[in-house]
Amino acid sequence: MDSKKFSDFSTLPPKNSPTKNVIVISSGSSSATMIPPLPQNPTLAVNPSPTILDGRRCSKNGEQVFHDAVQKPTDGVTPEGGLVNKSSPWVKSRLLGRGGFASVYLATCKNEERAIKTAEISRATSLMNEGRILRSLQSPFVISCSGEEIVREGADYHYNLILEYCSGGSIGDMLRIIQKGIMEFDVKLIARDVLVGLRDIHAKNIIHGDIKPDNLLLTPIFNHQNRFNRYVTKIGDFGLALEKGSVEYGDGSGHKRGTMRFMAPELISCGIVDFSVDIWAFGCSVLEMLTGKIVWEEYGGLVYKDLVNLIGHSNVIPYIPSGLSAEAQEFLRGCFVKEPKSRWGLGALMNHPFLNLDVKLPFNAK
Repeated sequence: MDSKKFSDFSTLPPKNSPTKNVIVISSGSSSATMIPPLPQNPTLAVNPSPTILDGRRCSKNGEQVFHDAVQKPTDGVTPEGGLVNKSSPWVKSRLLGRGGFASVYLATCKNEERAIKTAEISRATSLMNEGRILRSLQSPFVISCSGEEIVREGADYHYNLILEYCSGGSIGDMLRIIQKGIMEFDVKLIARDVLVGLRDIHAKNIIHGDIKPDNLLLTPIFNHQNRFNRYVTKIGDFGLALEKGSVEYGDGSGHKRGTMRFMAPELISCGIVDFSVDIWAFGCSVLEMLTGKIVWEEYGGLVYKDLVNLIGHSNVIPYIPSGLSAEAQEFLRGCFVKEPKSRWGLGALMNHPFLNLDVKLPFNAK
C-alpha cells in the first residue's frame, strides 16, 4: 500500500459520501481482532449524559432563552428563532439510551433515520449548548447536527437535538462485545479519523472534554478505496465541550468534570481544561482499543480518592504493555506526558510512524 502522509487522508471520506445516518456515545484480553461486520440490527449502548465527577450534569434550572416560547400552547417562535411545535415530524421508533437529563431515540422521517437527543426544556441548558457547538462544526469526522426543535409532549415541552444516527455503534460497544483488543491496523485507521476530528474541533477553539471509546462512533461507508475496514469513525457527544474565550470557560480553571479514568492529571488535580486534555483522553482510548483492557485496570478497583491521587498527584502513567509495537508504545507515551505544556500536540501525533499504513493488510481488500 502507498505510504502516504497522514494529511493526505485528512479529508476522507467526503461529507456527502453515502452513509447510513448517526449518534451515540462510556473496554477485556490483549489478543487482537478485526472490526466485526456491521450487524443487521445493531444494538447501541448509548450514554447520552456525560459523567461528571459528582454524578450530575452541568445544567441550570430554567431556560430564559425559551421562556416565552414554552408558555405558548400553539406554534410560535422564540426570541432566538427556535420553533415550538405541537408535534415533531420525527417518529421515535426505539430508545437508544437514557441519562439523568437526556434521552436518545432512533427516529425516522420520510425514510430518513436520525438520533433525537431530547430533554425537558427546564433541564436542556447543556443540550442547547451542545447543539450550538455542533452547528459550528463542519467535519466528516464529527457527528453532524441537522436541526433542533421544541415540541410539546403531554403537559411538558421538550428540546430536541436532531443528530446523525451511527448504525455501527461505538468503539466502546465493540470492545464490550469482542472483549479483547482491536487489530493494530484497524486502531490506526480509527486513530487517524479521531485526530482529524480533533483537529477540526480545536480549530474552532472548542475542547471536547469527554473523548472515550463510547463517544467514538462507527459509520459504515461504501465504495471507498482507502477505507479497508469500511467504517469511518466520528466524534460524538459534546455535552461537556467548552469553547475557549467563552464566559463559561473563563480562565480555563475550575472545570472538574469528565469521565474519571480518561481525565488528564491537570484536570483532576486543578480542574484545568485546555486542548491537551483531549490528547490525554485520546491516548487512553487508543490504549483501550489496542489492549481491550480498561485503562488503570492494573491497579484494581480504586475508589474516587485513590484515582485522584493516582492520576492527579503521582508520576504514574497508564500501563503500556511491552507486547505492543515500538511505534505504538512511543505514540502512547507522547499522549501520556504529565506536564500538559509538554504533551504532544496533534501535529506530532498525526505524523508519527505509528499511523503509517505501509504495512501488509491483515485481510484481503478489494
